[in-house]
Amino acid sequence: MSEQQLPPPPNPALLPVLAAATYLAAVVALWGVLSLALDRDPVDYPDAGPLLGPGMVAAATVVTWLALLRTRRSRSPWPGTVLALVLSLAAMLLVALLGYGTAAVPHFLVGPFVPSAAALSGVTVLVVWALRPRRTI
Repeated sequence: MSEQQLPPPPNPALLPVLAAATYLAAVVALWGVLSLALDRDPVDYPDAGPLLGPGMVAAATVVTWLALLRTRRSRSPWPGTVLALVLSLAAMLLVALLGYGTAAVPHFLVGPFVPSAAALSGVTVLVVWALRPRRTI
């Protein structure tokens, strides 16, 4: 008779990585839907270049991943949620400042794309905290 092989225990670091990848895909989808609904480009400066928008989303994804790592074992999700929201907004605006200049920061701050991506970052941290595996022992 053969012994039954148990699956290996789940890696706790995998959930933040998968959630950050999901956040990246969700931001791309959200910006696409907003772009179609509003008939407006996410980066509507013709001389900004092709990497400004992806750079902003990449910076927000890294911030979201770091906030997910920080919030993974905490008792309350709210500090991590607020941290993700504020720092992802700041990271995207910093990339806009470095990539285009000071004229882009207020434009992106008032527009619908950057604040929606920052809000999605906070929602991602909140949902992942609620769905995280808990120890039973």
